[in-house]
Amino acid sequence: MFTAIAMIESTAVIVLALLMLALVGDRLARSFWFGSIVYGVIFAGAGVISMASPVELQPGFYVDARSVVMALSGVIAGPVGVLVTGAALSAMRYSFGGEGMVGGIVSLWLVAIPAVLMWVWLRYRERSPVQYRHIVILAATASLMPLFSIYIYLWEQDAALSIQIAQTVVPTTFFGVLVLGVLVVGDMQRRWALSAHAEGRAQLQAIAANAPSILFQFYLREDGIAQFLYVSEGVRRMLGISPEEIIEKPGAIGQMLPSSGLMLFRERVRESARHMTPWTLDMEFTLPDGRAVWMRGAAAPRVGIEGRIVWDGSLVDITEQKQTESLKAEFVSTVSHELRTPLTSIRGSLGLVVGGAAGELPEKAKGLLRIALSNCERLVRLINDILDIEKIESGRMQFDVKEQPLYPLVESAIDAGRDYLSDRNISFSLEDGAPGAVVSVDADRMHQVMTNLLSNAVKFSPPGGKVSVRIRRTPNGFLRVSVRDRGPGIPEEFRSRVFGRFEQADGSDTRAQDGTGLGLNITKAIVERFDGRISFDSEPGIGTVFHVDLPEVAAPRDIGLVPQTGGTSAHRPCGERVLVVEDDEDAANILCNLLGEEGIDCDIALDMASAKALLARNRYMAITLDIRLGADSGLWLLQDLRSSDRQRPPVIVISGYVNETRLTLNGSAVGIVDWLDKPVDVVRLRSAVEKVRSLRHTEMPSILHIEDDEDVLQVMAIALGSEVEVAFARTFSEAREQLFDRTFDVVILDLDLPDGWGADLLAFIPSTTAVIVFSASEIEGVLAEKVEAALTKTRMSEIAIADIVRNITAGRNLPAVEERETETGEVQ
Repeated sequence: MFTAIAMIESTAVIVLALLMLALVGDRLARSFWFGSIVYGVIFAGAGVISMASPVELQPGFYVDARSVVMALSGVIAGPVGVLVTGAALSAMRYSFGGEGMVGGIVSLWLVAIPAVLMWVWLRYRERSPVQYRHIVILAATASLMPLFSIYIYLWEQDAALSIQIAQTVVPTTFFGVLVLGVLVVGDMQRRWALSAHAEGRAQLQAIAANAPSILFQFYLREDGIAQFLYVSEGVRRMLGISPEEIIEKPGAIGQMLPSSGLMLFRERVRESARHMTPWTLDMEFTLPDGRAVWMRGAAAPRVGIEGRIVWDGSLVDITEQKQTESLKAEFVSTVSHELRTPLTSIRGSLGLVVGGAAGELPEKAKGLLRIALSNCERLVRLINDILDIEKIESGRMQFDVKEQPLYPLVESAIDAGRDYLSDRNISFSLEDGAPGAVVSVDADRMHQVMTNLLSNAVKFSPPGGKVSVRIRRTPNGFLRVSVRDRGPGIPEEFRSRVFGRFEQADGSDTRAQDGTGLGLNITKAIVERFDGRISFDSEPGIGTVFHVDLPEVAAPRDIGLVPQTGGTSAHRPCGERVLVVEDDEDAANILCNLLGEEGIDCDIALDMASAKALLARNRYMAITLDIRLGADSGLWLLQDLRSSDRQRPPVIVISGYVNETRLTLNGSAVGIVDWLDKPVDVVRLRSAVEKVRSLRHTEMPSILHIEDDEDVLQVMAIALGSEVEVAFARTFSEAREQLFDRTFDVVILDLDLPDGWGADLLAFIPSTTAVIVFSASEIEGVLAEKVEAALTKTRMSEIAIADIVRNITAGRNLPAVEERETETGEVQ
């Protein structure tokens, strides 16, 4: 009983020592000697107090917690600390005297031996702190070591007393070391965890403060304002505002953004909250000192412990990147203009000479000129491909994606691709296995995709070979356009690099096929922009087939044509026929009757598809157009006429929404001769018909070419020939004066003029005049919609432009067909 009470008192004293150790903490760990001595003093004090009230089993034989203290001192304080503790406890035991003094002191130092050995092992071998398993081992060894002393000094004198002391010392020492050691380890692990947490927090704060970005956490309040929970110190360096100010004043960061930028930020964050998806946004900040910086913000949402959505993210300074992009865009624009304009003149001049415009040339001279023209075309393709790559990388490539039939797009690309057949005698075949298929693409970019694939197929086809194109539906709902050649196939080692940049299967200077190595890379980027994919199959010696898979967006529908002939008249000029595009059949018939009174035949198209089919089959002097055609819009037909290489008859708009349509087109509706409200005013209709007739009887089409480069002007004039009247304007002001003085059938417009921006001249060009933009500058989608054709220098030659002009004027200025006798006496 007394033994248990004494041991409990000793345990309480040791616990106090442990509390002192916890209070001191790790502050003494950095100094080995000083720390060891202090730890030894603490344990010595605990041991002395414990020995002050021992249990005396026999006169001169005492039992207390000295072994527990010595064991813990050895494993925690090390050899220096245990010397301090052991000296104090040995002196205390010496002061008691008695028969068991020597054995007690020896027993004390025997316990210290395994404790110190464990300290050395942990410090220099395992290099780890004390663990629970170490305490178990220490408790076992510390409880057994006193047995040696008992056996040596007491067993022969009094075996019964030896057994009694052993029964008391062994379990008390074992459980004392075990229990108190567990407390020590627990406290040490707690202190290590706190220290590690503090160290980790300090490291994170240091990293965050010195990171080249601003780290943040925020949530959205009910009023939509971002409440920041944390902002790294980098915000002071980058935005000139303290983290505390942003946290305490939720609107502080928003005041640095323009209103449009703040609205966009809130919209992105709300969308991120709805779908729990990350967001990224480039934002322009105005700093307190007036400077403007661009920051790219990115954050991911998560649900915090309070149940609200919290965003963790960063802000990165991209001001230098934006400046670099601006310089790059400026450089590309300069290169585009400075290279494209002279190359256009060179290519046009060479093309005209090779085509015989300068008279017959010797065969040797022709051969040299063909070489020059071929290499000029190669240089042009390289420049265009490089500029396309730059636009793709910067995200500035314009796409005007619309739903449209696939077959005509592929067919027109094949027709244009026959230019590649001039010296290789390659034939094309087209198989339509998906009639009526409709895709959502940009027509020009789709044409570029097909041109690249056809050019590639022709390039690797043997002379006299065949390139096959096939359209079909795939089981997964895609439309597949396949372009097959009968060439040597793609080498196995090159297949992984087919869509790379500047890649050629034969990369040597002596390769048989020329090319930039960029075409397929550009093609892949464009196809993926249409949510499609491109792939290929190739067999050595048999050929290669490239597949373009595009989502099908509409089911084919039947096209209904309603041909209708108006009244006849013996005196009407031959060939006067109008296409009436109107979804109300009764209104269309009435209009046909009114046109019949003017001696004009008409055909009726009740929808867009019917109109396109009739235009492809017949020639018309004019079109009457209702802007609203059921689910379609008549404006789509205007745009189709503008981009088509076929006839472009004048248009008379007849609609119940004339004013709204005028505002929509903003004065840029080329080819519209009049706007008539429903119901149709007969007098206005007759006036519009006479205006169309006057256009058709013009003797010579008039062209105004606005261009500041003399070489381009001369080449274009030669390409247009003597069948048209060409006027020139070299400056913005000169062009404006000529547009005030007279009306032209066609205006060819360069955008980069010495004294102004060519697009501003559109305000002075009547809607009945066709406008062709032909410039070295890239034409944006909005501008392209306002003109008849938007073409880029080097992408279209002067000869091709001349063909477009002749096509336009042929549709607008066809002379009335009169009966005349031939030399054989037949009437034509």
